[in-house]
Amino acid sequence: MESMNTDAKYITFNRDEFVRELSGDLARQFEPMEIRDAIVIRRQDYFATAALAGYANSIIIAAKLTEDDKKRDELIAVADYFHRQSELAAEEGWKTPDV
Repeated sequence: MESMNTDAKYITFNRDEFVRELSGDLARQFEPMEIRDAIVIRRQDYFATAALAGYANSIIIAAKLTEDDKKRDELIAVADYFHRQSELAAEEGWKTPDV
């Protein structure tokens, strides 16, 4: 399976900073492209390690339960990515989360 740079899949901005930097009118032009079902878990969050590791483990369970070899490989690659993010969060975590 070809590896993609999953970190380049999306870009994330703090909304207030984005609007301030682009001015309100220009920023509103991007609203139709907004992904509304996404959340952000920052690795600096103390709880990110457990959240990301739990997510990775859930994906591994699904991978073990599938009989489709291609889907299993895809799920394992995704789980590996989020497991690595949990390891990075363990090294980087320093603050409590906010909304």
